[in-house]
Amino acid sequence: HTEEGSTGFPIGISHGTDQASIAMPVNPGRALMVFFSLRVTNMIFSEDLFNKSSPEYKALEQRFLELLVPYLQSNLSHFENLEILNFRNGSIVVNSRMKFGRPVAQGVTTTVYLILEDFCNTAYQTMNLAIDKYSLDVESDQADPCKFQACNEYAECKVNKWSGEAECVCNAGYFSVDGLPCQSICELQTDFCLNDGKCDIISGQGAICCRVGENWWYRGEHCEEYVSEPLVVGIAIASVAGFLLVASGVIFF
Repeated sequence: HTEEGSTGFPIGISHGTDQASIAMPVNPGRALMVFFSLRVTNMIFSEDLFNKSSPEYKALEQRFLELLVPYLQSNLSHFENLEILNFRNGSIVVNSRMKFGRPVAQGVTTTVYLILEDFCNTAYQTMNLAIDKYSLDVESDQADPCKFQACNEYAECKVNKWSGEAECVCNAGYFSVDGLPCQSICELQTDFCLNDGKCDIISGQGAICCRVGENWWYRGEHCEEYVSEPLVVGIAIASVAGFLLVASGVIFF
């Protein structure tokens, strides 16, 4: 059972939470999103949880929505919806975002924190979920949205200035397949380089196959273009002529 004060938020929740500790200020605030993360310690992370289209991801997403949405609806007025943003390694870290449908009181993040803390305390007894309440993190939409993304070292989190949405963008030469973290094209496509070319990732440039001076017979993005012998000879002669011209200039002066 919950009670509502003048702010439209509960001043007490079930399971023994101190009512006075979550009293809300009476001044109205604004509509907002609240980000939060929970770490479940008795579940094992798998690579499939990177892929939002995988059956494992969808099943776990549905489970948390079924557990959290009714709980939040019963304890937070104006609660509108909950979105699971992603799952991250670390046992299993659940990054989520909730939306309130109408302006809410200032300090709502404190209330959300206390309600989720209460959820953590009772989750194991009622749902067999061991949630580490000490790792609980709650922030308003003024926080950096990239904090709740799961980008790896080969990606950069970027925020759309119009929508405010954050996403992981792979660095040059790296790609994401089926929602997995960014990987080198050299690993994803073993035949990226042709004609015995060596695939390397150059920071800021991407993948290259033909390093200058290492393979005179092929050129192109994939070392796919054969360089004819006359052209090679011409390049060699031009290089020698250029060197001699520079050398003679140095001697002359």
